[in-house]
Amino acid sequence: MVVTVTGPDVGREVEALHQLATVVLNEHTNDRDLCAVCGCAFPCERAVHAEHNLAL
Repeated sequence: MVVTVTGPDVGREVEALHQLATVVLNEHTNDRDLCAVCGCAFPCERAVHAEHNLAL
């Protein structure tokens, strides 16, 4: 299913994505070169994606 977002909904959707990216970055932090949540090498894939989304 494809959902088209228009008008005022666009701003709300962008704000929701911004908030989600911020939460991910606050949780997936560097803990001695490992992600505090995932346990993999820092920065983990989720943190990288969140950072890219914030940059957009």
